[in-house]
Amino acid sequence: MTDRDLLSELQLTLIEPPDGGDTWPSLIWTRAEVLDSVNAGVRELARAVHLDVARVEIPADSSTVALPADWLATAALVWRATDGTRIPLGPADAFEADLAMPGWEATPGLPVAYRDLEGPMLTLQLVPVPAASGTVELLYIRVPPDVVAFPGAPLPVPEELTSGVKYGALVTLLRKVGRLLDPERAAYCERRVELTRTAADILLHGWA
Repeated sequence: MTDRDLLSELQLTLIEPPDGGDTWPSLIWTRAEVLDSVNAGVRELARAVHLDVARVEIPADSSTVALPADWLATAALVWRATDGTRIPLGPADAFEADLAMPGWEATPGLPVAYRDLEGPMLTLQLVPVPAASGTVELLYIRVPPDVVAFPGAPLPVPEELTSGVKYGALVTLLRKVGRLLDPERAAYCERRVELTRTAADILLHGWA
């Protein structure tokens, strides 16, 4: 399915004349707004099912580590000391870090966790501050290409998962405050997104 095919499907669902997403005569949504909702759906699906995972090694001699420019989410992270010792690091927020290791920002030690959802974008913070330099081994989900729908291109997700993008976009569009605000249909679309994620999990990992 191409991005323009998807946009035409969205137009039919939202009672707009289908033309590849070029025009939205009702004026309830704009083309840019619809593309934003589609791209948000693509990114959320990529994050949820780990569609495109990359690996990188990042030298680290402080608590702040710069993430790759195409980072979307962290899948797994390991601290490797200079002697080759490898320690898997789990995610932690500021509250968890302060509760488990008071003073972790000022007292160097062996990293046991990381924070990547707080603070500046495209950085993560090691908990505690490392006492010696080492290497961060990072598995991360890459940002998928943006859907721009001009002149038209295949969606950046497998064909089997395109319904997740469609219904993810509809969740956003049907919850916009306006004449077509429809929480009930939006809730149905959320269930369809969850069904796609479940199917992707089975396709990628098999039956549990």
